[in-house]
This record gives sequence, C-alpha cells and structure tokens, in this order.
Amino acid sequence: MPPIPLLLADCDAWEPTAFVASLSADERARADRFRQTVDRDRFIVRRGLLRRLLGERLGVEASRVPLAPGPAGKPTLAAAEIRRAGGATADGAPCFNLARSGGLAFYAFLSPEDARAVTGPAAPDGLALGVDLERIDTDRRSLADLRRIAEHFAPEETSFLQSLPDARAAEVFYRLWTCKEACLKCLGTGIGGGGPTLADIVIALNPDGTASGAARTASGQSWRVACFAPCAGYTAAVAVPFAEATSGGNLPLEVAVQRVEPEAAERAVSRVAAPPPERAPGAP
Repeated sequence: MPPIPLLLADCDAWEPTAFVASLSADERARADRFRQTVDRDRFIVRRGLLRRLLGERLGVEASRVPLAPGPAGKPTLAAAEIRRAGGATADGAPCFNLARSGGLAFYAFLSPEDARAVTGPAAPDGLALGVDLERIDTDRRSLADLRRIAEHFAPEETSFLQSLPDARAAEVFYRLWTCKEACLKCLGTGIGGGGPTLADIVIALNPDGTASGAARTASGQSWRVACFAPCAGYTAAVAVPFAEATSGGNLPLEVAVQRVEPEAAERAVSRVAAPPPERAPGAP
C-alpha cells in the first residue's frame, strides 16, 4: 500500500477572500457566526482549501464540490451529486478527512484503489479514513490535567502513562489521544458521538511509548494507525480500518506529509498568528 498523502497548511498564510466565492451559502453563513475574526478567517481558508483539494481530485470547480455534513458533522461527499457536478463518478471519489489545531489544518486523502486494499469494519458511508492533529500543549493543560484525562483511557494505557516521568508523559498522552481520535473519525463519530469511547479503543504501544501501528476494541473493531510529528511541537495520527484476519493487517501504514503554500496573489497581507513550526526532526 503506498503512503497516504497528507497536506499541512498554515491557514493564517492565506487571504480568506481568495476562498469566499467557492463556499456554499451554508458555509458562508457558518463563517459569519464566528465572533472572532481570526476564527472566521481560519474556517473560510480551511473549508476553501478542502474544496480546492477535492475539486482537483474530482475534476470539478471548488464551488461545485458536493460536500455534505455526516451525522456527527464530519464532511462527506454527496455521492449522488458528484457525477451531476461534471466530475468523477462516486466510485472514483477519494476517501478524505481533515483536522485542525490553532491556525494549522491537516488534510488526508486516499484513492479508491488504495482504500479498497484496506479491508475490515467500514464506516457508515463505506471506505473510511481518519486523521487528527494536536499541539503538545502543557501550558493550557498541565501534566496533572493530562493524567486526569488519561484516567478515561483503557486501564493499561492509564497505568503506562502514570508510570512515565513527566518529561515523557505529555508526548505519549498526545500520541494516544490523536490515535484514538483518528480511529473515531474513521467511524464518523468523534469523541462523544455515540461510537466507542476513549477507553474502548486500545492503542498498541511499544515499550518506548511509540504507537506500534494497531488499535482495537473488545467488540472486534480494528484499525491500522500511524502516529508521527508533522512539525515541531505537534503530534498527528492517521487511521484506516482493517480486519485482523486479512493478509494486509500487519502491513505498516506509511504517510507522506507535504506543506501547502499560497501563491503570491493569495498570501495574507498580515499574519494574525506566529509562523507554523518548522518540520520536526525525522518527520515524514
């Protein structure tokens, strides 16, 4: 299975007006409901970039990408509308998911051919892909806070975190959190969305605290996961479902991260946030 393409964007680098025209009326109304200008602008850029990236893959204009919210709000493609928009058929549409943290947005795409190589329990809309992105933040949330949250993880994960020295605990906590969230987003539920809980999903860890590449629930759901640092100070995870009995179940999940940069005409005149972190050492 080839690497899953992942695109990392600093939303504050784009001029929001470059994307407004491509948004739907509902998306523009949603943007207008943000009280803070920075939050509104980031939403416009995030959603505009998603439409642009999907449009390139579907062969349609960004404004004609048939995005629709899933039951828990996860953006999905309205399959019946893809052909009507003049692009690829529903069978040719990519699996996709996105995540955000502050001004950064993270997009994951998986072609139908690659997605079909991953067999196992499917999300409600069929082939599935989940991604999460978190800043390793011990200023807003202390280590004591993180350890308390970890009490809602699987017992073996909680015990492992409690055994770690403070210098390593935060990194491993966010590693577990992003892997769990990516698995839940595979299902289209997210945390508190009616699917498995944080304790239900068990992330297989190596003795050094790195993710071994697998996650499971006692009820038989399982995922292949990849956890990595896309840039300094951040942790990300990608998950795809698979059946443990299949021959591909033990294959490592590989990712390829690429920065998305604005053209000169679309670059923001002034930055509202600090530049995104540099690439982490050893980041894919």
